[in-house]
Amino acid sequence: MQAATIAVGSIAHTGADPGAKPAGQLCCGNYGFTAIRLSASLRLQGSVHPLKMSTTESANSTGTVYLVDDDPAILRMLQALVASIGVNAQAFTTAREFLAAYRPLPCACILCDVRMPDIDGLKLQSELTTRDAAPPIIFITGFAEVSIAVEAMKRGAFDFVEKPFSAQQLLGKVQLALERSRVQYAEWAARQATEARLALLTPRERSVVAYVKSGKSSREIAELLNISSRTVENHRTRIMQKLHVESTVELVNLFR
Repeated sequence: MQAATIAVGSIAHTGADPGAKPAGQLCCGNYGFTAIRLSASLRLQGSVHPLKMSTTESANSTGTVYLVDDDPAILRMLQALVASIGVNAQAFTTAREFLAAYRPLPCACILCDVRMPDIDGLKLQSELTTRDAAPPIIFITGFAEVSIAVEAMKRGAFDFVEKPFSAQQLLGKVQLALERSRVQYAEWAARQATEARLALLTPRERSVVAYVKSGKSSREIAELLNISSRTVENHRTRIMQKLHVESTVELVNLFR
């Protein structure tokens, strides 16, 4: 993939009155942002580069960034910025709209404004904790909202950026969040697979597993369940087949 190119004016605080938007700038609250202009003549400098994927990975593995902000102009700016590193961006003007469309993905993160009508950033974060494989979330905050962002971090937010921010800073955090997402999703998928296999066990087999976890031998389990040691061994064989493990150590590790 060709290296992304971008010319970014310093994203700086202009002190502009929110009711008087300067020409050529995007405004969010009391902060003005110089417009981002994609340019073929300037390369994006620093540590942010297009994500490198193996040829065997699917197209979705390049990642998806969900953008949630009630300002359409800011959404357009963020979409252009994220697209500059070859990452898919999906924009939503409300948290409710995002939640209705959200599905877990192997590589995704959320870039979200803290202050929004109806469902704000913190409420969105709380709702996501009840969802499967919730992606890392990065909050965008104003100076007066830093305390809110700190609270969000305590609740498990991945990071936050304060206005005014640089493109390099934001993209760096996005790529780190996508890397975290890959790990989290893989762990979640592994847990789902394990739970699906555990559901195949009979009540007796689950009893045997519980005793194996506690360190009991087959002879001890046989006495506790009032069955023969041979029957216990047969149960253990079927359990290991169903759970796709080859040793007692692997079996015990599934439940750590």
